[in-house]
Amino acid sequence: MGKKVLIGFAIFMGVIILFCVITVGSIWSHRNTAVKLEGRIEAQYLSNQSNYDNMWKKFKEMTQVTDLQAGQVKEVYTGMITGRYNNTNLLYQAVHEQNPRLATSVYTDLQREIAASRQQFDNNQKQMMDIVREYNTYIKVHFIMASLTNMKTYDMSQYIVTSDQTEDAFTKKKADEIRLK
Repeated sequence: MGKKVLIGFAIFMGVIILFCVITVGSIWSHRNTAVKLEGRIEAQYLSNQSNYDNMWKKFKEMTQVTDLQAGQVKEVYTGMITGRYNNTNLLYQAVHEQNPRLATSVYTDLQREIAASRQQFDNNQKQMMDIVREYNTYIKVHFIMASLTNMKTYDMSQYIVTSDQTEDAFTKKKADEIRLK
């Protein structure tokens, strides 16, 4: 009878140890998944910062081109008009000849770049929110692992870049029409 009790106790302890190993392994696996999601959040946030910085640098550089072009056209016209006012025959000729023009395509290109870059940034922010949502859901579903490892959900609003106008509209629950003029 003593041997059977000892064997029974050994089997019971083996089952307890196996249960503990499986439980710890499961919690460790869930923790690793949460850590990977945290890494994705950090990486996407830095990517969004880089994208935003690149977008504004592009805009500034493109507007420098338009400013430079406008300045050069102004210099050419100033020289042409000054010379023509001194000679009336040249002034009459100016009406008939082809004069340099400020290319409007530069402004159209800038408008397209602004629209495309803003859309890309919006898509990046949506991706950021999706990663945070995935992480938060994971933490909520695996609440035992989260409480044992002290992992908390993230506040999504900490990861979105917006404007004062947007924040004001959402605070007041009211938005006015867009006035272009």
